[in-house]
Amino acid sequence: MKNRMQDLDFEQNVAFDKVQEYEFTRRAAQRFRQVVSLDSFEDEDADVIFHYLYKEMELVSFGDHLKRYIYERAELEEPFSEVPQEVYKEIVVDSFKETYTPKSMNPTSTKLSALVNNWLNQASVKRETVFLLGFGLKMTTEDVSDFLTRVLKEQDFDFYNPDEVIYWYCYSTQQGYHKAEELKKKYEILAPVEVENTQVLYGSNLCLDTEEKLIDYLARLKSKRVDPISEKSQAFQEFTKLLYHAKQIIAGLYQHDEEEKGGDKVWTAERITPSDVEKVICSGIPINKMGNLKKMSASILAKHFSQKRFSRQRITNILSHKLPVERFDLITLEFFIVSQEMEDDDPFNRYKHFLDEIQDILLRCGMGEIYIVNPYECFLLMCLLTDCPLAVFSEIWEKSYEEGEAEEA
Repeated sequence: MKNRMQDLDFEQNVAFDKVQEYEFTRRAAQRFRQVVSLDSFEDEDADVIFHYLYKEMELVSFGDHLKRYIYERAELEEPFSEVPQEVYKEIVVDSFKETYTPKSMNPTSTKLSALVNNWLNQASVKRETVFLLGFGLKMTTEDVSDFLTRVLKEQDFDFYNPDEVIYWYCYSTQQGYHKAEELKKKYEILAPVEVENTQVLYGSNLCLDTEEKLIDYLARLKSKRVDPISEKSQAFQEFTKLLYHAKQIIAGLYQHDEEEKGGDKVWTAERITPSDVEKVICSGIPINKMGNLKKMSASILAKHFSQKRFSRQRITNILSHKLPVERFDLITLEFFIVSQEMEDDDPFNRYKHFLDEIQDILLRCGMGEIYIVNPYECFLLMCLLTDCPLAVFSEIWEKSYEEGEAEEA
């Protein structure tokens, strides 16, 4: 497979807005190619992938990055390692008060100082916390983008999400949180402006340097925008399609087992429950006494995988519109489908097919392309280049819990 590694160039497929982002992704892609080119990758694939994820992958703790950011912005003079947390906390609290930024985007009784302490200690936080800090610390769009892509390892500003467009505009024009709230209220009563389906809303030539241009963009966005949690959303439709496909595959596996043991039960996709899907996709994750997947925090890769598993509860919550479909869900389902339907194919062809399929799906949903810097997405790509992707996927999950228990012991 080594001589084909040049075809695994992510940087050729992705448009980068900033040099740093390009460099960051280029390094990750380069390391990815090196790992899957190792002689040991073919024989000890699960061990090699696990070692890379746990020992080598560049993981930045959110709290550490936040401290480093404050240290540089505040031009503190003492050595970085000697600055007590109290100093950072005071700087953040003072800045939030100075900028009239609320302590949370949602109602909370927790004091700002306690929330700040928490942020400074967290390995990761939600996107909205980054946006809130963007206002509280008067960040530039580049600063916020850096936190989203490098630290959270998520996609950059989503220009198909009105809130994120508004935040981006406010950071770029250095306007505060209350301006963002005002613009969000304007968006709520804004009349949508219909655009043709073929018209591209967001591109490199987009210029939102005035409120007038912003409102115009938001009006056009509103005509295409569907609540991601609703049945009409593209992401939900893609999810249900992929889930049904996965259920068909699982029904086939069950049917094969049924016939092997001489049974007469007929398995169809309709008979497959979220529990069945969990059982097959999450087979490497141990079960607790209650029959649920063991808590994520017990896995040594919990931080790497942003505390997400494809559990039956997650599937049920998405189907009942309690949770929005995320890229994690679409990528996991597509991975499962490709791993089964192309199990005997050449790993490289399987990998390329997966990328072609998932990039299209993510694009249709207005989500960013596969992001190799994200540990989970990188993990799935590496699994696809092995001889038995699903088996390796399960083995690494299992290993992550065993190692987690060993560390606790």
